[in-house]
Amino acid sequence: MMKKNILLALVLLMMSKAYSQIVYAPITPNVDINLSPTGGSAADLFPIDFNNDGAVDFNFRWDVFSPGAYFMHITSGNAGAYNSQNQAIGTGSNNSFGVPYAMPLNANTNISSSSTGWITEQRGPLIGDGQSANFLGLGDRYIGVRFRISGQYHYGWVLVSFITNKLIIKSYAYQSSPDMAILAGDTGGSLGVGDYNLGESIKLYPNPTSDYIKIEGIKGGITYKIYNIEGRVVETGATDSNNEINVLQLIAGSYTLSIEGKKQNYIIKFIKK
Repeated sequence: MMKKNILLALVLLMMSKAYSQIVYAPITPNVDINLSPTGGSAADLFPIDFNNDGAVDFNFRWDVFSPGAYFMHITSGNAGAYNSQNQAIGTGSNNSFGVPYAMPLNANTNISSSSTGWITEQRGPLIGDGQSANFLGLGDRYIGVRFRISGQYHYGWVLVSFITNKLIIKSYAYQSSPDMAILAGDTGGSLGVGDYNLGESIKLYPNPTSDYIKIEGIKGGITYKIYNIEGRVVETGATDSNNEINVLQLIAGSYTLSIEGKKQNYIIKFIKK
């Protein structure tokens, strides 16, 4: 009886691992969002659709009203598409206009239903502004987020670095199983496409892209597969020596490019606009 219980527990554990998956999207190269030092506004600067369902879960916006009076936001969707169910972990403080600040998280911080400080804000929680530096000058920090799929919360993170007049977006990930915690920076279990080198020695550009991607760092043509965010192959093919891939036919969202090299395989995430 005990052996059966142990076997059942092992089976359940394996099942939970099979269905619990962190979907990770490194951004190669990183995306720089440059604020104007003199004035202006810009919205919808880098859409994040965690689960590739066609709905933007988070985006970014900045406003500069005068030198030093800047506002850098993470928004819950595109401008004009506020979604109160897309939330970030906040610091518990607001600026003088009543806009809350997102919390800069360190690696391995737990992000879950038990996290305190979940906030929603139509103008978008602040990464930093002229009243509080917040993320500014801290180096790499994570924004803890959650959003709903089919009425259930999923937890994730976005890795950014905020320096003077520039926000750098580096990667993001989410827990594909509902109501399951994720640690800031955890990239495990990505898409289940095998053990691959994550493309540190090669480059993909432009990223995000609207019509094509080009691979730099591999000589000669390549064989490739493109996976959607659910881990399904949506395209296969081979390139000539230019290593350029047409992605015009793909719907907007996040994808994984799997490259089959002569000596090593690679995967690189990219965004189709």
